[in-house]
Amino acid sequence: MTTNEVPSSGGDQPVHGLRWGIKTSFIEYLRRMPGSRGSVGDGAVPVGSHEIFFAFDPTVRPPAGPDQLAWAFRGDVRFTGHYGMLFVRVASPWVVVSAGSAVLTIAPPREPEDAPRVPLVTATLEPAGRRAGTEAWVSTSVSLTGAGAALFNDVYPEGEPFEPLTLQVPESSGV
Repeated sequence: MTTNEVPSSGGDQPVHGLRWGIKTSFIEYLRRMPGSRGSVGDGAVPVGSHEIFFAFDPTVRPPAGPDQLAWAFRGDVRFTGHYGMLFVRVASPWVVVSAGSAVLTIAPPREPEDAPRVPLVTATLEPAGRRAGTEAWVSTSVSLTGAGAALFNDVYPEGEPFEPLTLQVPESSGV
């Protein structure tokens, strides 16, 4: 992965999206492994040395209850290694927040897009301020779910800490 800055829409207006390092130790492990590969596309771009920026997707409205906020993001990140035996795909993340607790789900890695979504991590998410029509949210803890552990072939157990995440979304865009 290369180092890039978060894309800008011009001026001082930030680009809306999800910024997340997934799991730094996993990324470092892949970088040391001969023959490993990582790819990003469909609205995801690498930023810094360990983070991915997933673009906000205003065309998708994730299902949410009356007291929940929900946002959809675009992007497809794939990691492979061990001559194809290792495959991890993080695509089309959605974040649903209820009373400060968030669940980040992804498109099913090896199934049709309309298959049930995979809950990857849970997080404690707090508002971090508003500016110029944008609201920011930051995590204070991010933990792998049981389904997420299965995605990583149970190398990381359920509850394993993952990297913090940050959201920048248009104000009042949550469902």
